[in-house]
Amino acid sequence: MTATTTMKRIAAELGVSITTVSKVLNNHHDIGRATRARVLAKVRELGYQPNAIARSLTLRRTHTLGIVIPDLMHSFFVEIVAGIEPVASARGYGLLLCSSGEDPRKERAELEMLRARQVDGIVLASAHASGNTDLLHHITALGTALVMIDRDDHPDVRCHRVITDDEQVGYLATTHLIEQGRKAIAHVTGPPVIHATRRERGYRQALKERGIRLRPGWIVRGGFMEADGYRAMKRLLRGRPNVDAVFAANDPAAIGVMKAVWDAGLRVPEDVAVVGAGDIAHGDLLRVPLTTISWSKEELLTLGQIESDLSETRTKAAVRRIVVPPTLVVRASSSSAPTTR
Repeated sequence: MTATTTMKRIAAELGVSITTVSKVLNNHHDIGRATRARVLAKVRELGYQPNAIARSLTLRRTHTLGIVIPDLMHSFFVEIVAGIEPVASARGYGLLLCSSGEDPRKERAELEMLRARQVDGIVLASAHASGNTDLLHHITALGTALVMIDRDDHPDVRCHRVITDDEQVGYLATTHLIEQGRKAIAHVTGPPVIHATRRERGYRQALKERGIRLRPGWIVRGGFMEADGYRAMKRLLRGRPNVDAVFAANDPAAIGVMKAVWDAGLRVPEDVAVVGAGDIAHGDLLRVPLTTISWSKEELLTLGQIESDLSETRTKAAVRRIVVPPTLVVRASSSSAPTTR
């Protein structure tokens, strides 16, 4: 039985208009309480489920939000999604969760899918510095609200942004290693995204301020995955002179760095101190607990306050840019350098 046929039947059996039935199903407030109760009772009796797609065409809203993150296994992003879900659910929104795998082509496919489904808003941690700018422009031009989290790419796309001060992330990590007496500090970079390049900039600035000359080979192009950190550290271990500390662009890469150090028969932190970024879950439970740079997940979820704009479809709400300050979390992986080396 089609939705129209069912609504006609309900209207006929109750002696009301189809318009009245439609208004009850779409939660309009100009229907009396008694009439609303009668219609809903008949809906339950017939086992009728309103067609969400048909309603979305009428209301021009789907009550769905899309979330595109780079890595479903990364606890940082899992915590963000876990924080978004109750806020969205309380406002009657469902979530469509997508993973780009740090691949801009896959990210584009996921964004195209969300656009086709006419989601009311998208939360995005971008996988690439510029690859999908045109599509994001098109999505926002359609009136779909967009919030960028953690990553500050696509600078000319008009959208909300909730990020941390990534230059300060690199600066804090490197300064800490210098203060522990480390002299040969390498950096395993992230992929070519803006927040990774800013972390490298902070690393360079800390070395410069402390009068440490950046040596050739200290910066190794890596990525945000554990395997990226492992491969990068293997390259560093082949270099001369040996490095005594590494700042990795994020925690998974830092874990890969530590694994490579151990596989080489060396020790963390006695031979090589390691600092990551992101404060992933259980980083304190590793074989050697990982020193990291953290920023408040709760403050990132200020996006829960911004989310009210997502629920007001097709609006021109003023965009907001929220920068969450990073902090150093010291654990065993970055202990002071031995007095004799």
